[in-house]
Amino acid sequence: MVNSILHVRSNGLSPPAIHVSVPAAAATLASFVLISFWLCMLLGLVAPDWGLHRPWLQFYLGLSGFDLRSLALGTVQSIAFGLYAGAAIALLFNVFSRRLG
Repeated sequence: MVNSILHVRSNGLSPPAIHVSVPAAAATLASFVLISFWLCMLLGLVAPDWGLHRPWLQFYLGLSGFDLRSLALGTVQSIAFGLYAGAAIALLFNVFSRRLG
């Protein structure tokens, strides 16, 4: 039987910090929120009795139902909320990644 010892060599360099692209994260989350909004509004048109569209009507400002004004307003708000959240998450991740490694 062979006894072996694992030696870890340190070259003095720490691994590179992970970096998330802020514009890419913001655009990704904005697209996800926008597509989710459109799908839920479409489902609300197809099956209004299910009530799955009601959270959008509660949390988005000025939505009144299934008209073009509400669809346009919800689209703008989805993009704005997604860009804000994606940028904030990416920026915070980059800061904590650098500090906490």
